[in-house]
Amino acid sequence: MKILVIDDSLLDRKLLIRTLKKAEINNEILQAENGEEGLEVLAQHYMDMCVILLDWQMPKMSGIEFMEGVTKVPAVASIPIIMVTASSAEENKQQAYRVNPKLAGYIVKPFKPEDLISAVKSYIK
Repeated sequence: MKILVIDDSLLDRKLLIRTLKKAEINNEILQAENGEEGLEVLAQHYMDMCVILLDWQMPKMSGIEFMEGVTKVPAVASIPIIMVTASSAEENKQQAYRVNPKLAGYIVKPFKPEDLISAVKSYIK
């Protein structure tokens, strides 16, 4: 099963991937640098996707816009999404859960590696 990391920052994507690899999570990890690209990757690999790590603030299509689209498509709505974002405001967290009531987690950057691993481990196969 695959993990999709959607974040416009190459450095943040590398950090997320390195954190997963250090924890011996050996799933194939796919990357996208914005929500639009994330949708394209998801369209090709949704059958094999076990979890999505999603940034909020990105060009072209934000994480919230990505979730708004994904949660309306039954074939992909069940894929767990964990927001990994610099947005720590409580109202933003509430908005994320309103858009996606099944949101699998909300992790604020900079994150503790153990928080990320704990959030991801229950969804990887």
